Amino acid sequence: MVAKQEIEILKNAWPKAQKVWSDFVRLREPVWCDSKISAKQEGLTDSFAMIRLTDHRIVIDATKMKENKLMDYSLQILAHEIGHHIYTPGNLKDNATVQAKFRWSLVGLEEMAPMVANIYEDLLINDRLQRLKGLDMAGVYKTLNQGIDFSKVWTLYMRTYEHLWRLKKFELIPDTRYWTDEIDADASIMASLIRSYSKNWLEGASRFGAMMYSYLIEEKEAKQAQRSFRLTLDADKAGTGGGVITGLVEVDDDYLNGAIDPRSEAIGDDGAKDSKPPVLSVKNKEGGAGPEQRYIQPGVYMDMLQQVNPDLDKQEVLNNYYKEIALPYLIDFPMEIKEKRSKNLPEGLDVWDIGDSADEIDWIQSAIYSPHIIPGVSTLKRVYGYSDDDEETEAPLDVYIGIDCSGSMGNPAVRFSWPVLAATIVALSALRSGAKVFGCLSGEPGSYLQSERYETAEREVLSVLTSYLGTGYAYGVARLKDVFEQKKKDQSHIIIVSDDDIFSMLDAKTDNGDNNWETIEMALKNAGGIGTLVLHSNSNWHQQEVKRLEAMGWHVYYVTNESQLLEFATEFSKVNYEQ
Repeated sequence: MVAKQEIEILKNAWPKAQKVWSDFVRLREPVWCDSKISAKQEGLTDSFAMIRLTDHRIVIDATKMKENKLMDYSLQILAHEIGHHIYTPGNLKDNATVQAKFRWSLVGLEEMAPMVANIYEDLLINDRLQRLKGLDMAGVYKTLNQGIDFSKVWTLYMRTYEHLWRLKKFELIPDTRYWTDEIDADASIMASLIRSYSKNWLEGASRFGAMMYSYLIEEKEAKQAQRSFRLTLDADKAGTGGGVITGLVEVDDDYLNGAIDPRSEAIGDDGAKDSKPPVLSVKNKEGGAGPEQRYIQPGVYMDMLQQVNPDLDKQEVLNNYYKEIALPYLIDFPMEIKEKRSKNLPEGLDVWDIGDSADEIDWIQSAIYSPHIIPGVSTLKRVYGYSDDDEETEAPLDVYIGIDCSGSMGNPAVRFSWPVLAATIVALSALRSGAKVFGCLSGEPGSYLQSERYETAEREVLSVLTSYLGTGYAYGVARLKDVFEQKKKDQSHIIIVSDDDIFSMLDAKTDNGDNNWETIEMALKNAGGIGTLVLHSNSNWHQQEVKRLEAMGWHVYYVTNESQLLEFATEFSKVNYEQ
């Protein structure tokens, strides 16, 4: 526990810390923790301060500040924490984006991205506070260094500040065990990078990560660095509890090519013949996936978002991945066109007020109501309602989407799946139009997963379609019987996405003696006679079987490449659901 005096010191410094940045900064007062127990309850463990971007709060552990003799620097520390809220990372989206950029430049060391992002942000904030705002940030580190377990990275970090603030050599490095001339040179480049990208810091993130890569590649050095920065990491968990961050599914140059190492740029000679091209950090082996190869793989996306926010539900993240990619291909939201109708059904009386037209007054009813006519009090008007005619109105058909989820289909949570994207486009377009959706994954003989009913909830539908079985060899035709054994009251499209093995399934004997050919015909009739088989196959194969299906009323749509499923889904949605 700390005395009330320490809390009062911090409270008194708070208004001044806000003014350091601007007279117009208005943040909620920090959470002042007077014990390690209360700090832990707020999520603050190793460091003496942290930020939360979910509620824009700062949490301060006064006990740990006192233990580390930092109470005299309350203004500096509070101003630094404010900097995280209004400068870098500033918000949940930029916090996730900068960590993603560090992941691309720290290939194989992705778990270090939050720490490296925090170090980068601290350098940017502290340089601004020391140089432009006149705060003694150097004093904070001189005090901290008395208890810091030095490492190679911490030495680089301190030397960078010495270059930024033109301090004497070793003024911030009392422990010189890890000192090398290479660290001195790298710190000089790092200081230049911090100054150069102070206004567009997101752009400089991958370069900073490329420099840090060589210092963290050795496991021993990485662990030592984590111990050194344990006390100062105040923003590495800032995104916890922030929900799914959209807009991160597309690849960027850093992801595809690796980040440029600023040391190689410094060696270059402005186009001289003997100058070497910039060296890249380790490239990502995974290229872009999906339409136009513009998107990162779902497994990478899920790892990235869960690193930013460990509280995220994996299914929610996966649903969002396919939804974001599907969005450009969905139908527009439908517009209702209302025809003019006459008010000809009397529905009772209401008070006529001064602002109403005088023609609306029902004088007879007003006189019956009161012999004294007082406008707006005893004057009445008759209210009329609309009469609806018996004309038929068009409504979108529900849709049943069955996907072959046998062993030949990849896990859509690891690798991008064209069938899942196509199903997502059709499902979301149908929901937009007001239709209901039933989803079914089937890999049989083996397993299946399907909706409990025709759904109108986006999450329920996508959670089925983005799941994975990996059993059997084909879509189980018997699954259609679960939904279409009886004639449906509301008609429904049936879409089945499979491959050439569907014909083996149709000919296969069932345990209960059902005939799959009869089942698929019955399902189409009871659904309303509208069904499409989307087959990854060749139109020259199984021609007799296809004729038999077409005679029942099935449409057969061939794709020779899974990417063609995008064209099918987009066209199907426009034809059937765009109004």
